[in-house]
Amino acid sequence: MENSSQFKKKILSFAAFLPLALAVAFVAFLFFRDASIRGAVAQPLSQEEISELQENLRERYPERILRPLSYSLIPPQFDTNALSAILINAETGEVLFEKNADLSIPPASMTKLFLIYGVLQKVREGKASLDDIIPIDGRAIAAAMPPRSSLMFLGRGQIVTLRELLQGLSVASGNDAAHQIAFALYGSMENFIAETNALIKSLGLAHTRIVESSGYSEENLTTAREMAAFCKIYLEEFPDALNEFHSMKKFTFPKEKNLPPEQRGRGRQDFSKGIPKEIWTPFTLENTNKLLGALEGCDGIKTGHIDESGFNLALTTMRDGVRYISVTMKGPGATMAEGDRMRCEDGTLLHEWAHGAFYEVVFPEKSEFNVPLYGAKRKAVGLCAAFKRDFTAPKNPLLAENGIFAALQVDEIEDAQFEVFVPEFIFGRVECGRTYGKIVASKNGIVLAEIPLVAQTSVQGAGGFLRRCDTLILRLRSIRNKA
Repeated sequence: MENSSQFKKKILSFAAFLPLALAVAFVAFLFFRDASIRGAVAQPLSQEEISELQENLRERYPERILRPLSYSLIPPQFDTNALSAILINAETGEVLFEKNADLSIPPASMTKLFLIYGVLQKVREGKASLDDIIPIDGRAIAAAMPPRSSLMFLGRGQIVTLRELLQGLSVASGNDAAHQIAFALYGSMENFIAETNALIKSLGLAHTRIVESSGYSEENLTTAREMAAFCKIYLEEFPDALNEFHSMKKFTFPKEKNLPPEQRGRGRQDFSKGIPKEIWTPFTLENTNKLLGALEGCDGIKTGHIDESGFNLALTTMRDGVRYISVTMKGPGATMAEGDRMRCEDGTLLHEWAHGAFYEVVFPEKSEFNVPLYGAKRKAVGLCAAFKRDFTAPKNPLLAENGIFAALQVDEIEDAQFEVFVPEFIFGRVECGRTYGKIVASKNGIVLAEIPLVAQTSVQGAGGFLRRCDTLILRLRSIRNKA
């Protein structure tokens, strides 16, 4: 009986202590959970999350590709030879000049840029290698191309890498190379058309369509604005393409290594009766972009010409770390020499003006921030700038008709202050691409630019228990702060 009585006392004592112990344990749990959330770091993004973020940003913030200047610019006192033209800052996407930029015009050989972009995506995804040997398809040799085609002079039996085909596309604008790649990497021209148009749609280019890979067809269509937007995307994703392909001034093909043994050591061929199916005579082909080496900072990108398009040029230059992109389309010219000269005049005019009249105001390097999450299935999320932080300012404030640059001098703008507004925490579900903060650049109380900070990934809300726990944590913190 005595033992039984002592056992009952112990049970009652434990029962009396249990609520207190549970309460202490719960408070400790809340304390440690709060500490773990405060110290949490956002998880690295998976490739799938990166793709989702890019897609969200394209939909929510079209200005991350192209956007107007934040002030009214006094119109420049010049015009272009080309009927349609646009000039943008390649870093910020700001449009500095435009003229009939939304006219639908065949891109001609600028079409090849979409092919190169698609190929480089396949290389990045491991679906192809630049060192792959590409089988020569008899339907796409130089002899099979339409009259007046630009060529890299592909012939039967040649041994050619994907890298060489891309160089032939970029330098010589070879239609034969464009067809070879479509057949080899896409399986057919029909597959290339379907895949490329789906890619174009995903990039938000609503007025661009492709019907074949070389640009020979007048049914390929785009606008100067969309071509500039695409060039910006292309150079951001594949900046090395400029050095590897587009800045090459000359390209010799076929070299000895490109020939099968039976074609090596032969003499020069006779082309007076047309292009033969087998080609072993080397051609040194000059880049169709004549501004390479002639315009300071020019390192690309692509020319285009058919009768229906006039003389087109997508051009880029970089000086002192600032890059501009221009696209001129429907350029005049009674002859190739005249049309080439006039599109080079346009490119030189636009880029000399841009580099002489503007500079970039650079935002702070840090543009990604960690934010604690309460009531969510993760403990932290990363915020990033929705688009490029830098913006273009005129070197002469008088170029601005009104607004911020009329009130500030250049040195004042360069000495701008930057403030970052990030929430102390976010509660509950987080939506990828949604704005949760901002970076503001200002001087003397004048706001120069404001960039949204967005969630890098979606995070689902937590279940009922954790959600209530996190609500209690925040209420206790609020009471403590007020005290």
